[in-house]
Amino acid sequence: MMEEKMEYKIYRIADRTQIDQCELFVIDQYLWNSLQTPKAYGRAGYIDGQGIYVEMTCEECDPKRLCNKDKELVYKDSALEAFFAFPEGDMSIEKQCIYINFEMNANGALYAEKGYTRENRTLISDVYYQEAECRAKIESDRWCVSVLIPEALLGEITSLEKLKSGQRFYCNFYKISEDDKIQHFGCYSPIESEEPNFHLPICFAKAVIADV
Repeated sequence: MMEEKMEYKIYRIADRTQIDQCELFVIDQYLWNSLQTPKAYGRAGYIDGQGIYVEMTCEECDPKRLCNKDKELVYKDSALEAFFAFPEGDMSIEKQCIYINFEMNANGALYAEKGYTRENRTLISDVYYQEAECRAKIESDRWCVSVLIPEALLGEITSLEKLKSGQRFYCNFYKISEDDKIQHFGCYSPIESEEPNFHLPICFAKAVIADV
C-alpha cells in the first residue's frame, strides 16, 4: 500500500532573484543499489508569464560531464532532473497523464522531453530549449544548475494558459548517473519499483502553486 504522498509548494515569485524564498526539496531517497549517495537539493518557484523556475545543487566534486550539447543523454553523466506531471480533469494520477522531464548536467547541457509513457517520448521544440536557458556552475565541492520550464510549453501540453494559485499537479526531483562506476539513483519522492525507473508519475509528490 502506498504511503500518503508528499506535497511540495511551488511559490509564486516575481523573478529569479526570489528563488531563495521558495521551499527546499531534498533528494535523499537513494534506490536500486546506488554506489554513491551525493547530497542534492533545490527549489522551484513560479514566475507569472515565464514558467516554473528551478535551481538545483549537488554536493559532488568534479562531476562526470561529457555531454556538451542539448539533447545529449546527460543521465549517462552525472545529472540533476526535474519531472512534472499534469493529469487532466479529476486530477487522478492513477490514469496515464502527460509529463515532462528536464535533465541537466554540470556543463549546462539539457535533455528535455514530453509524453505519456517512458517509451513514447518526444523532445521538446528548439524554441523551448532556448527559453529554458539551462545554466550550470561548478564549484570546488558542488555544482549547481538552473532551468526554466517555459509557460508556453505548459500551455501546449495542458489546458492551462497559466498556473493560478491553488493549481495542483505532480512533481519529482532526481539525482542520477547510469555510469557503471558511479551508478546512483536518488529521488525526492520515493519510487516504488524493483527496477530503476524514474518515469512513474504515480509515485510523484503532489505539487501546488502557492502565494509566498
